[in-house]
Amino acid sequence: MNIRFLLLAGLLVAGAPAASRAQSHNHLDRVNTPVAYATRAAWDAHAGWLRDQLLVGSGLYPMPDKTPLRPVTSEFTLGDGYTVQSIGLETYPGFYLTGTLYRPRAGTGPFPAILSPHGHWDEGRFEHTDLASIPGRAITFARQGYVVLSYSMIGYNENSKDFPHRFDEMKYQLWGFSAMGLQLWNSLRALDYLSSLPEVDANRIGMTGASGGGTQTFMLTAIDDRIAAAAPVNMISAHFQGGCICENGPLTRLDDNNIEIGALAAPRPLMMVSTAGDWTVNTPKVEYPAMQAIYRLFDAEDRVANVHLNYPHNYNKESRSAVYDWFARWLTPEFGDVPEADELNLLPADTREIKLPRRTPTPEALFAQVKTGAERQLSHAKPTDAASLDAYRATYGRALEHVLFAPPEPGQVQLDYLAPSPAAPARRAVLIVHPGTPASERTARSLARQQQIDGRLAALLVPYPEGDTFVPPDSIAYWTTYNATVPVKRVQEIRRAIETLSARPGIENVEVIGLDEAGVWTLLARAMAPDVAATTVHLNGVAYDTDDDFLAHLPVPLLRRAGDLRTAVALIAPAPLTITHLPDGALADWIRDLYAALGAEQALHLSATD
Repeated sequence: MNIRFLLLAGLLVAGAPAASRAQSHNHLDRVNTPVAYATRAAWDAHAGWLRDQLLVGSGLYPMPDKTPLRPVTSEFTLGDGYTVQSIGLETYPGFYLTGTLYRPRAGTGPFPAILSPHGHWDEGRFEHTDLASIPGRAITFARQGYVVLSYSMIGYNENSKDFPHRFDEMKYQLWGFSAMGLQLWNSLRALDYLSSLPEVDANRIGMTGASGGGTQTFMLTAIDDRIAAAAPVNMISAHFQGGCICENGPLTRLDDNNIEIGALAAPRPLMMVSTAGDWTVNTPKVEYPAMQAIYRLFDAEDRVANVHLNYPHNYNKESRSAVYDWFARWLTPEFGDVPEADELNLLPADTREIKLPRRTPTPEALFAQVKTGAERQLSHAKPTDAASLDAYRATYGRALEHVLFAPPEPGQVQLDYLAPSPAAPARRAVLIVHPGTPASERTARSLARQQQIDGRLAALLVPYPEGDTFVPPDSIAYWTTYNATVPVKRVQEIRRAIETLSARPGIENVEVIGLDEAGVWTLLARAMAPDVAATTVHLNGVAYDTDDDFLAHLPVPLLRRAGDLRTAVALIAPAPLTITHLPDGALADWIRDLYAALGAEQALHLSATD
């Protein structure tokens, strides 16, 4: 659980006045104040949560099945102290990551290695200017004794005519298919390839890139411990998180920023190269001290460093020289100190594209592949007994917890109580959730009065009405990167209401009822609140079998990737569950199968009507 969520959860007070519903919102240019972690345990708790959040938001939790990379390579070309060849790796069937592989000409290995993403330079991995030379740093690293894989971002170089660098649709987000996720997957598969080479020492792999390449560097380092040392250049900032959709996947910065994502490298060596001419201007006095504080928790302050220069946004020769020294210190190349040449005269092979064996699929076709793979994983994980249910919960239940996360909001939940006579204090309570329409209001109050007559405490909730202060999502770039969606805020408010009701003195038993459109929010909230005796929800005639159903009624990023309502029911079963207004279909069949597998058919009541 996110440590800051735990610290703020104590703000709930049953029966307190309603707080303002003004919607707070985050964005990529918000100035973030670094959070201080007093102990290693506090940081570790948050770091574990954050690492999983990055994986979930990138569509990599559970990890997709890895298909053979089937490398396509050009002939070797001999350079001055290095060899070079172009390469293509099939990271999805028919979809290629392209790059250039550099090796030292002298020595026998195994050699340390460098993974080298390029960032948003006009020429991609072939950029060779005073501000940034991607081939220049690869050549110099190879002369120093490293094997270097310099690789292109999606939509650059060989793929620039066939595949866009930027794409986004909510149906893609439902399944975790995003530009950032695809780029992180490519980086992961590039690391798989580099670490598999017989001449590479897999325990000594570094990674470095600037700008968008810096984002790829700290993102991959955050999720994969095989990166032994990292140097993100001109990127980690408290007040700017990256301006491209390839740096802004859904869910990835709901309650965090690049400082903490970068700090997931700890205690592995991390160098932050910054400059006075871009958003890293404050690094020596803001971001670097915050990073030092986290490394101090590991007694590893010597493993984090900052070199601050005075240039525009760059990865120039002076920045590269600082990084060469950093990697020489930690990855100990056998060739010693080999400075970058004063003049870098590239060979044609240093900027030669690889000829791919087939055309790269469109985003729509690649999305179909990703979705099919995710559906196959879900099908294989379907619980068939108590043991497989535990395994399903450990994976998909954990994913759903992240999908439904929203930063905690101040104030108390607004509940409308109908209590029985004080002479007979209630030991049982019922939470009735409705969407606030006149018809649902009448139904909810009628139900509440009946519960009151039966001696139960009834509480009515209209979760998270948007109201006059609602901020339209299209007014904020990459909304789902920085903000929970309205359905998730509703789910979390219902969950808080369940906890509030359960915490009331004397209450021993809580049931929940979700009416009309609120039924599906209540089902998801109940999955996050285990101490509920019985659950009754209306699904309003929606089968929730297709992407269109979710786009129309529950547009929540990564929800389908996490198993959607199937996972919610898996977290509830075998407790009593009544679902009405659910048409027959795949979801209804899945729920029946699950309860039957657990021998709990009598606890389940499904109906297409009332």
